[in-house]
Amino acid sequence: MRKMILASHGSLAEGMKSAAVMILGESCKIKAMGLDAFETPENILAAVRKEMDIDQEAEFLVLCDIKGGSVYNALMELCDRENVCVITGMNLSMVLELYLLPNGSDMVRAVKNVLEVSKEGIQCFSKGMLKETDDVKGDSLW
Repeated sequence: MRKMILASHGSLAEGMKSAAVMILGESCKIKAMGLDAFETPENILAAVRKEMDIDQEAEFLVLCDIKGGSVYNALMELCDRENVCVITGMNLSMVLELYLLPNGSDMVRAVKNVLEVSKEGIQCFSKGMLKETDDVKGDSLW
């Protein structure tokens, strides 16, 4: 079984979970741990370790908001375990794609694929850029 934990500064993790539940439904089993509720990165790390101790056979996808941030730095300690992937740059597309991965799939390969898809979803649009794009005709976005 694969489990997902979202970790962040402020309440971003809880907000991300809320958005995921809106799309995936109430049965969505994602844990969210933000600094507003947990106060320190070390408290988040301890809570994640507790989750891992409860279900030692599960694979864990731990998504953080920003590489190099205090939450990420604390959670990187978990990478010494075979059943853990710590992923930074969390966004809703990434959360949804990772959550919907089938159990039993090669976690590392699947995560790499999802990261590529998520990167493609990061775009910037402006009127000047749209004029340069062959995909959009005229001044209209649709």
